[in-house]
Amino acid sequence: MLTIIIPTLNAEASLPKLLTSIGLRDDVRLIVSDGGSTDKTLQIALKAAAIICSGVSGRGAQLARGGDWALASDTQPSHLLFLHADCVLPENWFESVQAFIKAAPRKTGYFHYKSCQTGLSGFIIKRWVDLRCWAWRLPYGDQGLLIPSDIYKELGGYSPDYPLFEDVEFIDRIRVRAGRKGIGPLAATLRTDISDHLCQGVWTRGWRNYRLLRDYRKGVSVQTLYERYHAKL
Repeated sequence: MLTIIIPTLNAEASLPKLLTSIGLRDDVRLIVSDGGSTDKTLQIALKAAAIICSGVSGRGAQLARGGDWALASDTQPSHLLFLHADCVLPENWFESVQAFIKAAPRKTGYFHYKSCQTGLSGFIIKRWVDLRCWAWRLPYGDQGLLIPSDIYKELGGYSPDYPLFEDVEFIDRIRVRAGRKGIGPLAATLRTDISDHLCQGVWTRGWRNYRLLRDYRKGVSVQTLYERYHAKL
């Protein structure tokens, strides 16, 4: 059994595309961890037969809550797949997941990345993401994260105290446990909507995100970085 966990907050515009790309499968369970949506997000999730767990907002808290719900189920999943609500899976996503699990059942996986941006900007963004994943084995949450449920439980899951860089913090713990060889890409590409980056300027937003990650590595608190992330450019 594979359990997919999606954190949401007013995601009515993007969630239907993701749910359509997932499809309906008897061997896949869907959990939507909502942070207080006031639009039609929950109705959309219910129509897709998703289990809804609601609580405080914040990506780290929502991912942690979704993982807890998955592990508390009577039907224990073999693997958990965490996805952002603004991504779309490729047609071969399930076959790629199954092949990855069969080849490396103890390994954590992520999808190759493709943004909705076209042209030179999109090309450079993809190459930067590819380099980050190859050089540092540091996929971000918008690439999805496939992890064996017992390893997720052993590591303590996502930290609910991280409103930002929750993916980096968790990947760091995975790397400490398993090393570079414990994380690898699936043979499939996930597409992510980066429209918020486009309206603010790809290069401006990208440079700011780099500086935020640099300061996170230097020990600046995630709450301070979160406030800077959401400040006006």
